[in-house]
Amino acid sequence: MRKFAVIILMLFSFSIPSFAVSVKEVKAFDSLKGSSSIEPFFDFLRKYPDSPFKKAVVEILISKLYEKKRYDAIVNLHPDRIDIDVDDFFLLKYADALKFTGSIEKAKKVYLSIFSRSNRYDEEVIVKNAGDTAFLFENSTIVRKKVWYALRNRNFEIAAFYLDKLPLNDKYYTYLKGVLHYKKGNRKKARFFFEASDVPESKFYLLLLEKNPFKKVELLRELLLSDAKDSFKRLGARIVLNNLITSNLPLCRKAINVVKNYDLEIYREFLARYYINTGDFNSAIAVLKKMDTPYSYGLLFVLNKYLKKNMKIKVSFVPDFYQFATGDLKKIKFKEPSVLMINDEGLRFIIESKKFYLLDFIDGSKVDSYDLAIALYLGKRYRRAIKFAAVSDRDKPEIRRVLYPTPEIFGGDIISLSIARQESLFEPGAFSRSGAIGYMQIMPSTGKHIASLLNDDFDVANLYDEKVNVNYGTFYIKRLIRRFGSFPIAAAAYNAGPGRVNRWLKIYGKPKNGEELVLFVDTFIPFDETRNYVKKVIVNCFYYSAILGSSSSICRIQ
Repeated sequence: MRKFAVIILMLFSFSIPSFAVSVKEVKAFDSLKGSSSIEPFFDFLRKYPDSPFKKAVVEILISKLYEKKRYDAIVNLHPDRIDIDVDDFFLLKYADALKFTGSIEKAKKVYLSIFSRSNRYDEEVIVKNAGDTAFLFENSTIVRKKVWYALRNRNFEIAAFYLDKLPLNDKYYTYLKGVLHYKKGNRKKARFFFEASDVPESKFYLLLLEKNPFKKVELLRELLLSDAKDSFKRLGARIVLNNLITSNLPLCRKAINVVKNYDLEIYREFLARYYINTGDFNSAIAVLKKMDTPYSYGLLFVLNKYLKKNMKIKVSFVPDFYQFATGDLKKIKFKEPSVLMINDEGLRFIIESKKFYLLDFIDGSKVDSYDLAIALYLGKRYRRAIKFAAVSDRDKPEIRRVLYPTPEIFGGDIISLSIARQESLFEPGAFSRSGAIGYMQIMPSTGKHIASLLNDDFDVANLYDEKVNVNYGTFYIKRLIRRFGSFPIAAAAYNAGPGRVNRWLKIYGKPKNGEELVLFVDTFIPFDETRNYVKKVIVNCFYYSAILGSSSSICRIQ
């Protein structure tokens, strides 16, 4: 027991991390995989208390001790704390150990902390506390969070289960009941509950449910004057204004004024868009000049070219959508990352020895982001590589290359690379809340449609096959390019659906050049998500053209 206590003090000491991994440390961790004894794990933690492998070692140690029913040893990892820094899967075992050694109240606190964070381990927590689950539902705030977790993931049965655990007089009961019916598509029932609710966010959903555009504007006014959270107010304002700017310009102008006293930036953005939609470019320019955002500078930059004016415009030093789309861009430099660029000897050893799997166990907060980004890229862990490169020095040509990887499965195809980077950050097992799957984030219904066009037998499971996923996504985006005539418009259709894009083109016409593309994307597309999506995909396209030494003409309006 004394030995454990000494180790624990080292294990949970709050010393400053060294941000470096030694080769000995890497070899020591790698040697643990073949160990049937628990002693080497304790030895590792004693020798390397600040190791980036520490969390992984503790988790493996908990599993091994649990298998051996060494519950006392698990508890003694830290007898005075319940918030051990491990994933909930292992924290669940820690809670079990507390329970089995008689620390029932401490165990309950750990179970409750797991239960409150997500719905992932609910079945295990409830089963392990069978006959004594009341403590899990005593806190209404936690129960409400459980309802939200379920609604967010469209688990309606689970949401209803937790909703029944809330007392009927709970302030949020009626509101959450409305959200449940809204997400299930029961609009009449949803309206009934929202109208009966005192929760101010109910006004946001009533706004969404309202079909009459004039009443919608009045509901927006009420929402902005309410005590609803700002996120609901901003989203409500943008939804209403985006909708009206493509359907009712006079009413849109009135709605823009409603927003003026709430959020000046939203007011100016949509006022500029309104003026562009009405052809009053000078008024749009005057409004944009009062703004200080990448959006305003980008749009001014394009209007300056489109109208052939000679305005002094602040131009981004970072190549962006506006410069790419209009062809006003300097050459971008890239450098292929190499192991020699990694300063950390431990990470360098992992790459040189091709033990890439060790990268999956590294705590990124304990190593230099530049070194880890390069190592992850060379180890083909592209999603994590991009994330760490994004917080490193983005101006370095090798980091810029890490941000735009080219996995072999794409065969150097610029179009599919551009889509996949935005859709999944090259995570082959990506699965969205809406049900989109894989590299190319293909919905099962879209996959079925693509399979029929290719005369393939369809099974949803096929979309988890990396090659099938890439082939289907590539086929589909290139079919959209043939249909709409250019990649930028096809990218909008990939995100928002070809039917919607057809409607927008009928209203505004097809863009004929880069300047018109920017105006189409920034002022006419009525969905924030689609606007941002198209911008990012087109930037991806230009970067990949430069990396692969190909013409960037495919990225432009044809």
